[in-house]
Formats: sequence, C-alpha cells, structure tokens
Amino acid sequence: MIEIERVARIMREVAAEEIMPRWRNLAGTDVVEKNGPNDIVTVADRAAEEHLSRRLAELIVGSRVIGEEGVHADASVMQHFTSGDPVWVIDPIDGTSAFAKGESGFAVMVALVRGEELIAGWILAPSSGELHMGERGSGVWRVHHDETERLPRPSIPIVQKALIGLLGRRNMSDARRAEIKSQAEAFGALQNVSCAGMDYPRLLSGGAHFAIYNKSEPWDHLPGLALASELGFVYAKHDGSAYRPGDNTGGLVIAPSEDVIAEIRRLLLA
Repeated sequence: MIEIERVARIMREVAAEEIMPRWRNLAGTDVVEKNGPNDIVTVADRAAEEHLSRRLAELIVGSRVIGEEGVHADASVMQHFTSGDPVWVIDPIDGTSAFAKGESGFAVMVALVRGEELIAGWILAPSSGELHMGERGSGVWRVHHDETERLPRPSIPIVQKALIGLLGRRNMSDARRAEIKSQAEAFGALQNVSCAGMDYPRLLSGGAHFAIYNKSEPWDHLPGLALASELGFVYAKHDGSAYRPGDNTGGLVIAPSEDVIAEIRRLLLA
C-alpha cells in the first residue's frame, strides 16, 4: 500500500528542514505552554507537523491526517479514525521538553492506520539519525549509519525477575507509581520512561520487555505499536480490554505475550 522507505525519506527531509535548524536555537517566544508548564509546543513542532501533513497526504489519495498539534487546535479531527479512510497519525516531535532544552531524547513519529488496523509505523531520532520502520506482514527494520538490519523478535528472559519494564509518568500520581514499583519487585525491574519515541526502540531491541502507561494518546503510541505488534508484542488497556486507535482512556500495557500481560495486570495493576 505504501513504500515505507519513501515515508522515511520525507521524515528525514522534514527533520532536516524544520526541526534540526531550530534545535538548540530556539528563542524564548518559540516555546509556549499548551495545557501547563509540562505540556509545551515549539515553532518546530508546528512547522514539522504542517510540512509532514501536506507531504504524507499526497502519498495516498483520500487519506486523512491526525496530528498532535492539529488535534489540540480542533479535537473533532479525531473523528477521522472512524472514517474508514487511511489515516496518517503524526507526532512531529515526541519529547518536546527534551528538544526545547537542547537534549537529544526526541523523535519524529508517524503511523498509517485504517480503522483498527495498524498498517505501518516509523520512528526517527533526528539527533542520531536512527530510524525504525515497519509494515504489517513485512517485518521491522532499523537503519543507522547507512546500515540496515531486519530486527528479530526480541528474546524474553526465562527468569521472571529478569524482566525489565518501563513505567510512564504522565497522569500517574507519585503514590501510585511507588506502589507499582514496590509490587514489581517480585516480577522484574521497573524503569522510568523518557518519551515514547525513545521507549519503543528499547522494546524493539530487547532493551526492555514491557511497558505500562496511563496516558495513551494515539500519536504517542500508534507508531510504536505498529512496529511492536509486527515483532509479536501484544497490547491492551490496564483492565485487559482492547486498546483502539483514538482511545485515550484506561491506560496501556505492552508486553511480549498475553501471558505476560496477564501477569502484569495481576501483580501490578490489580
């Protein structure tokens, strides 16, 4: 349906034109709050989303676009998920806080979905050039320093306590996080997330084995879920019900198998 390399080229070009020239070069007026001091947007976010939206929509006639900043301006855009048309889901800069501080932990993320089908996903780390991309039924690929490798399904430790999990911070109280971390001692080690664009590559490479989030915006997760599911990961809400595109309620758990999700829910989320 789509040439994944073509989308990757567009993402690299947009990052080179709209994002990297502004990295470590933002004026005070280039950063504004959206919903508070921990939720900001920069001129680079907006320029990159506008540029990506235009170019990606041209690739598939009749496709729609759902971008983080577009939804902030007009929440009705989320209705595109139920249109039956192909939908590009864009996070122009995931990890905007890190980007605004001049840190390297940010990514550009894109997913292509139709209804509940995750067709393809892309995650680009502009500061390093590392790219993860994949299409349903065709595998997941990592491109870095002109080397391309197809990723195998990550191996999962047999010893339960060797599991490494990522625990989201957004929309979760310190008390609840402490409770989950305490319960996790019998299951594995929990580490703090950085941003989804950094977290999902860790899952894909085997650097982490599962992740728990309370906040589950589609632009944060659909690109990574498209890749993770292609490698055999499964995902659900905290109560075990299905997580669907456009649904930001009930949290999100990603794990290598249904059995592991069941154990996470029993031990950590009950």
